Amino acid sequence: MKAWGPQWPNPLRNAAPYSGQTSADLADDVDALLAACGREIIREHVPRVAGEAECLARHFGVDPLAARTAALLHDLGGVVPREDMVALCESLNLPVLAEERQVPLLLHAALSVVIARDRYGVHDPGVLQAIRVHTTLHARPTPLDLVVFLADKLEWDQGGAPPYAAELRAALGAACTRAPTGCWRGWPRPRAACCCRTRT
Repeated sequence: MKAWGPQWPNPLRNAAPYSGQTSADLADDVDALLAACGREIIREHVPRVAGEAECLARHFGVDPLAARTAALLHDLGGVVPREDMVALCESLNLPVLAEERQVPLLLHAALSVVIARDRYGVHDPGVLQAIRVHTTLHARPTPLDLVVFLADKLEWDQGGAPPYAAELRAALGAACTRAPTGCWRGWPRPRAACCCRTRT
C-alpha cells in the first residue's frame, strides 16, 4: 500500500486501502473519492465516460472491461488542485513539458496514472497508457487509447453536447440516433451487439 504524501489531497491520504474486486466496486470507490474531494463535475463526468467507453469498446472489438477501467480512472488526477500539479509531478519525478507548465491541467492524466497504479493496483500497461493519453492522445494510439480518448471527448465535462459531437459521430459511422445507454446503434459492422447497462 502506498503512503500518500502531504502534497496529495486529504481524502486520498486518509482513505482506507482499496479492496474492491469488481468493476462496480471500483466505480463506487472512485465516486466516493471524487465526492470526498468535492469534485462534483468530474464525479458526474466519469460514469458517463465509462459507459461510453464500454459501448465503444464493444462496437470496435476492444476489451470492454479494460475500457471501463481506464475510463473510471482517467480523471482522478483532477483531485489535485491545478496550482499544485507541476510541483507534485516534479516531486514524483514525472516529466513536465513546457506546455504542461503553461497549462498544468494537462498533468492530471499523469497523476491519474499514479492513482490508478498505487491506489487501485492497476498495472496493465495498456490501461495505464489509455489513462495517460486520454486528453491529448499520441502519434501511435492503440484501439484502447482511441476508445477512451473518444469517450472522454464525446461525454465531455463542459455541460451540454460538445460542438463537434455531431460531426464526430458522423465520422465514426453513427447514422442513427444515440441509444439511451450511451452507445450508438447502426455502426458499420459492429463486432458485438451493444449490451451496455443503463447509467445511473
